[in-house]
Amino acid sequence: MKKMIILNHKMNLEYDEVIDYIGKINNVDTLDNIIVCPSTLYLESFINNCSWGIGAQNVYYETDGEYTGEVSTLQLKSLGIEYAMIGHYERKKYFDENDEIINKKLIACLDSNIVPILCFGETGKMEDIKSSLDKLLKDIDNINFIVFAYEPLCVTDKLTKEQIRNDIEAIYDYLYSKYKHKPNIVYGGGVVESDAGELLKIDNLNGVLVGKISADIDKVLKIIDSAK
Repeated sequence: MKKMIILNHKMNLEYDEVIDYIGKINNVDTLDNIIVCPSTLYLESFINNCSWGIGAQNVYYETDGEYTGEVSTLQLKSLGIEYAMIGHYERKKYFDENDEIINKKLIACLDSNIVPILCFGETGKMEDIKSSLDKLLKDIDNINFIVFAYEPLCVTDKLTKEQIRNDIEAIYDYLYSKYKHKPNIVYGGGVVESDAGELLKIDNLNGVLVGKISADIDKVLKIIDSAK
């Protein structure tokens, strides 16, 4: 089954490195769906030169106005951006984003036909996860176009594959029972090139969200190769 490999560059890469990165990832031969989420500064370079899907690392919920430094869904859409990450734990930790703000961003993305990559699940505790999902999905009836990125803060060497498998199954069952639609779930708990292939074999897991190492094109190529 076709998998989704999402690459969150965070605040990494300088401009000359971006050109090299795009050149190498354009030569990748895979049937999987690769989505590159570069720094906002480089979105136009990627959208104009990269042959894969492009996503923003952040977006604001207002469509226009006096919000210095922010980027709207309409601006992203006008550039040709297909995806936007929202709710990443670093946005919560460093920029005080809460469930209410993330819910507004989620709705704004859906209203603008941008696929939201909704990050959640920091504690790894299912009771917290279900409660958070209820708040994040407030006033949303259709989850068909949402990518759910399960991102526990405990990295993969602290969560066994069996624990990850059980968590994915529980999240899948919870969302399916509530919305009657199969959720699109990816895993982002410290994915590295050595375990990506095994993670992608987990039932009901549609892909991975790669963070820390995603700006290293050589490691990314290994992850993509392991998914074959």
